[in-house]
Amino acid sequence: MSAAKRIIGARPRSLREEPRDQHGRARWSREKWAIKLRHASPDPDSLPAVTSLAKMIQQWERGDHIPGPIYRPLYAHLTGTSEAELFGLAKEGRTPNVEALNLAGTACLSEVNSRPVDAEFVESLRETNQDLVRLDALWGGHEVFPLALRVFRTVHQKLGSGAYVPPVERDLLAAAGETGEIAAWLAYDADKQPESRQLAHEALMLSQHAGDRDMELFLLSHLAMQSLYLRRPADAMRIVTASLGDEVPPRVAALFEVRRGRALAQLGDGDSASDAFDLAESTIAESITSRDPRWTWWVDGTELTRHRATAHTQLGQWDRAVPLRERVVEGCQGRYLYGKLDLAQLLEALVHVHDWQRAEDVITDVSSIVESLGPGRSANLLRRVFDQISGESGAPSTVMDAASELRGLLPQTQALP
Repeated sequence: MSAAKRIIGARPRSLREEPRDQHGRARWSREKWAIKLRHASPDPDSLPAVTSLAKMIQQWERGDHIPGPIYRPLYAHLTGTSEAELFGLAKEGRTPNVEALNLAGTACLSEVNSRPVDAEFVESLRETNQDLVRLDALWGGHEVFPLALRVFRTVHQKLGSGAYVPPVERDLLAAAGETGEIAAWLAYDADKQPESRQLAHEALMLSQHAGDRDMELFLLSHLAMQSLYLRRPADAMRIVTASLGDEVPPRVAALFEVRRGRALAQLGDGDSASDAFDLAESTIAESITSRDPRWTWWVDGTELTRHRATAHTQLGQWDRAVPLRERVVEGCQGRYLYGKLDLAQLLEALVHVHDWQRAEDVITDVSSIVESLGPGRSANLLRRVFDQISGESGAPSTVMDAASELRGLLPQTQALP
């Protein structure tokens, strides 16, 4: 097991299980812990049902992935332990030192780089994939993308040259497809859209060759999401239509309904968009099933709220988007990378409805995180919002001055080597 998996899984599990009773039983079952997490949330209805949340807890403790920004504060509250101690999260504003982060899998890849790929290499690649996900949670796409790209290109070259022992071919294709998906996401988050699209297509081909339908669906959902980001709703609709079918697991189908709702909103069909979101919500409210891929852990009520809010903005319904943006930010607190994007989106909505008093409060929150942003979607959105504020004749001088000052602190988009 990699260092990342031990960090992610061991501490939360220990705090849930210890101290054990006289019969050696855990202090709290996963189901009871799920109930406690829901009770600790300011908005328990936004969290998955107890059964689904218990399965997510099992995945966290197993080290499959790190709890998201909605759940980390709840863990810290229940255990009286800081998020940094629980999950190894770094403080804001520090420069990442990749070499010091004990990328066990990446080290193994380097050691076997000169010989044909075997089962050890494939396992190292899977561990590296988990480490890359952990680094993404710490530093975001721009910082981690070059590393992920290097790993993917190394593996891709071995596949192309046939430098592997035949028995591992299928597992290698599947693991490489996962690496490509991670790299595509990191490029997307860094707002490197051409690179993201190319990587997603390459990873999709690898996953198809491996027969990895779960990863294939993940990548198709990524391509649909990216089409929406680039305002190509017809492309997104074609991907959704081609991907949905009776064999698609429930939570994956819900995600594609979310993509459909976003596309319909961009096309101006608000009623049909609402129907698609309602259908997704009814599925997400149910428990995670054995058919749902592990990666669907983040397809929850908060994710749906994010996309509903975005759909309202694309329909010009900014007043309806504001309370949804507020709800998401309340959960994320703007403290972690994806919470920062939520904060920027809230500020954007407040500026559109000219709620300058609340906008001034949010700008204060933005000021505490703006210097820790790397180039990417969050910084680019804030730049556009600050420019919009400067052109608003009715904006208070305090808001305009703060926006002007903060804009100068934003990182510039940088070319990757």
